Amino acid sequence: MSRHTPGPWEINERHGGVIYIEGVGNTVAICHDDGFDIDHAEAEANARLIAAAPQMLEALEACAAYWYYKRSPSIPEQSELISLGAEQAQRLIKAAIVAAKGEI
Repeated sequence: MSRHTPGPWEINERHGGVIYIEGVGNTVAICHDDGFDIDHAEAEANARLIAAAPQMLEALEACAAYWYYKRSPSIPEQSELISLGAEQAQRLIKAAIVAAKGEI
């Protein structure tokens, strides 16, 4: 299975409203307003959501790790590992949401 382009992905706008989402070394996606159904604000929102994908993946992986620790019979319920996993997942989730919504 191929891996995706590493993050972070950044938004770069060029040439009359065409928005490029770029990762390390290449363009990951292009968003643009079509002048009919999608205006520039919607194209920007789409670009933010796409650009936040690596952060969202990292947050989901942290959530999966947390639930693995939480459900593991060999790890006590009060384990610091569970607490740290929950804190990391929450931090990554909040960062991904902020990035996707453009609230940076």
